[in-house]
Amino acid sequence: MTQHLFLTEEHEMLRDQVRRFISENVKPVADQWEKEGFVPREILRKMGELGLFGIRYPKEYGGSEMDTRATAVLAEELGRSTYAGFAITALVHTDMASVHLFNAGSNAQRAAFMPDVIAGHKIVAVAVTEPDVGSDVKGIRTMGRRDGNDFVLNGSKMFITNGVHADLYCVAVKTDSQGPASQSITMFLVEKGTPGFSVSRALDKTGWRSSDTAVLSFQDCRVPADNILGEEGRGFYAVM
Repeated sequence: MTQHLFLTEEHEMLRDQVRRFISENVKPVADQWEKEGFVPREILRKMGELGLFGIRYPKEYGGSEMDTRATAVLAEELGRSTYAGFAITALVHTDMASVHLFNAGSNAQRAAFMPDVIAGHKIVAVAVTEPDVGSDVKGIRTMGRRDGNDFVLNGSKMFITNGVHADLYCVAVKTDSQGPASQSITMFLVEKGTPGFSVSRALDKTGWRSSDTAVLSFQDCRVPADNILGEEGRGFYAVM
């Protein structure tokens, strides 16, 4: 094996593992995923079983405790597959969505969800973009009104990767209508099946078709305050 200037033998072993997985499990069938509009859950579970969803996460949750270079190797090989929809499905789960749960989640939240996230049993999406404001975090209009020990969410999200088939959603919500925008956004963990939360539409796209992308709707969706990720009013900084 040729020694890379920046990568160790462990990194190259990871590269070989991912490349072999893609050759055997992705390339022969991914054209069909492009037609169907999503990556089958059994493929994502296989990736979890191989440890590909927990590369940088602690072993206590089932992770491998590798470094950022290992994540780069994973991203390179997923991109090398030439199926960008498949690649982004996995990378949003590992490096855009589940990081909110791990970085800001309480010990109880991590213990409850991280093992299944790393194993590929639960897929995560992050919901920030909205129909009228795009990805302008300060302009978020989805509102969360406190009601006792709960927040009641109302609004919609647009262009959400993994939005159709995810199990957990890290949702950016405006919880203070009077304060500065940068101190008025809160991140919530919302589970699929929560009353008032629905996937209102799966979006058809011209590319990345195997990446399921959705419009999400929140209509009087009641979420416990315990589902806040991090601190109330600090969601802007978590997203940015």
